[in-house]
Amino acid sequence: MEAGNVKEFVNNLNIQDEMVRYDGHLYYFYGIRYDSDRNVYYTSIDQFGIDIYHFEKEFYYYESSDSSDCLEHLLSDNYWNGKSFYEVEIMMKWVDG
Repeated sequence: MEAGNVKEFVNNLNIQDEMVRYDGHLYYFYGIRYDSDRNVYYTSIDQFGIDIYHFEKEFYYYESSDSSDCLEHLLSDNYWNGKSFYEVEIMMKWVDG
């Protein structure tokens, strides 16, 4: 991961949101969140164009009764054109808002 350490990026997702630039788009990772009304943890990623003012689509969503399961799916599901996060993170750039 350019401009940062991938382990630090992943650890941050447990406590905060993060962004990366990849394949010409900006991706906003919402980290692991808890919905107390529904008693579930969830995570999602939105895809933007050149900046966060150019929303394109919800790119990924997952929910579970377990926060670790959410993080595991976020990292291992093949939603990056058939690849997992760890297979493409080398081509990502960690960016600030």
